[in-house]
Amino acid sequence: MRRPSLFRQTAGTLAMGIIALQIFSLLSIILTVLYPLALRSAEDLAGLLIMSAQTYAQMPAAERPQFLQRLSRDNHIEIGAPPTNFDVTGNRSHLYGKILAAELRRRLGHPVAVFTAHDPKETLWVVIPAHGQSIWMHFARRRLTATLPLGLIFILGVSTLALLVLTIILVRRVLRPLAVLTDALRRKWNAPLPVLPANGAREFHDLLAAFERMRTRLQAMIDQQSLLLVGISHDLRSPLARIQMALELLPENTPEELRAGLLEDARRMNDLLGQSLAIGRGSSARIADLDLVALLQVTGEAFTRAGGKWQAQLPRRYPFRGDYEALRRLFDNILDNVRRYAGDTVDVRLQKRDGRGVLSFCDYGPGIPEELLETLLEPFSRGDSARGHSEGSGLGLAIARQIAEAQGIQLRLRNRTDGVSGLCVELSWELRADARQR
Repeated sequence: MRRPSLFRQTAGTLAMGIIALQIFSLLSIILTVLYPLALRSAEDLAGLLIMSAQTYAQMPAAERPQFLQRLSRDNHIEIGAPPTNFDVTGNRSHLYGKILAAELRRRLGHPVAVFTAHDPKETLWVVIPAHGQSIWMHFARRRLTATLPLGLIFILGVSTLALLVLTIILVRRVLRPLAVLTDALRRKWNAPLPVLPANGAREFHDLLAAFERMRTRLQAMIDQQSLLLVGISHDLRSPLARIQMALELLPENTPEELRAGLLEDARRMNDLLGQSLAIGRGSSARIADLDLVALLQVTGEAFTRAGGKWQAQLPRRYPFRGDYEALRRLFDNILDNVRRYAGDTVDVRLQKRDGRGVLSFCDYGPGIPEELLETLLEPFSRGDSARGHSEGSGLGLAIARQIAEAQGIQLRLRNRTDGVSGLCVELSWELRADARQR
C-alpha cells in the first residue's frame, strides 16, 4: 500500500480545517443573524397579513379593487382564491413558511397553514379567517429578503476557495525543497546535489549542507576501507606466490594427496584475494556510452563456450551509459553464480517496468528461502544449504552489488514466480528522459 505524500496529508488537513471553520461560521451566522431576522420578518409579515385580511373583509365591495391594487403595489401581496388544482395536503411550505405559520398561530390563537405553490412559481399561500370569512392571500417567495443569505453564501464560498488555493500554494512552496532533498537521496551516491529554490527556508539549505558533509565523510571512509582491502590483498600475493613455489619444490616422496590438497588451498586463496581486490576496486567506474545489448551478446557467447545454455529476450539495441569492463565483470559474476549453484541454463530478459530499465538473469536452481535473499548480498555470505553446494567464498554477489551500485544500478534477488523453481538476479536503473519517451 502506497503511503500518502506529506503534501497530500498537510494540504488535506488544512483544507478540512478551513472547510469545517467556514461551515461553523455559516451556522453561527444563521443562528445568530439570519434566524432572528427571519423571526422579525415573520412578525412584521404576519401583522400585515392579518391587518390586510381584516381590512379587506370589512371593506365595501366597491372599494376592494382599489385596495387590492394598493396592497399589491406597496406590499406585493395578492388576495384571491387559489387555483382549482391546488393541493392543500401536499404543498406544505419551507422553513420560513413554518416560522410564519407559528407567528400567525400565536397572533390568531389557532393553527394557520402556509402552503407553497409552483404555479405561479414559488408562491406562498395562506388562508386567514376574518369576520367569518376565509381570506386567501399569496405573495411571491422573492418578496422575502433572500439577498442576504445568498450574498453570505457567495462570500463564504469565495473565501473558502481562496483559502484553499492559498493553502495549496503555501504547502507546495514549503514542501518543494523537501521533494528536492528526497530526489537527491534517491540518486546515485556520487551524483551532483540538486539546487534548492533560492527563496526556500534556511532549514532546508542547512539540511542539504549537512547531507553533503555526511556524504563526504562516508565516501572517505569507503575509500579508506577499499584502499586497506586492496593493500592487504595485494601484499598477501607475494607470500602466496612463495608458498606456491615451495609447493613445487616439495620432495618427490611427498604424498600426492597432500600435494594436491595444498595446491587446491593455494588456488582458492588466490581466487579469494582476486575477489577481494575486485571489491576494493569496485567503487570506481569509467563511465561511457555503450550498447548494453551488444555487451550482453558478448557475455552470452562466452557463457555458451563454457558449456552454458543462454536463453535471452533482448531488443536489437539498448543505449546505456556505464563502465564497459565493470559491467562485464558484473555479468560474469552473476553467471558464475549460476554455473556454481544452479546448473548451466539462464534466462536473460531486458525490459522497461514502472519507469525503470530492468535486466534479469533467472536460473533453474532450487531457489533461496525468502528470509535469506538479502543476506546473500553481504560479503562472505553463502546459501549453500539451500542451493546444495559447498564451494565458493561468498563474495560473488557482494562484488556484483558493489559494482552495480557504483554505476547507479540497483541489484536485488528474488525467486522465480513463473511456475518454475529458480533464483533471479534483477538489475534496475532509472531511465533517462529520452529513454522514457521511446
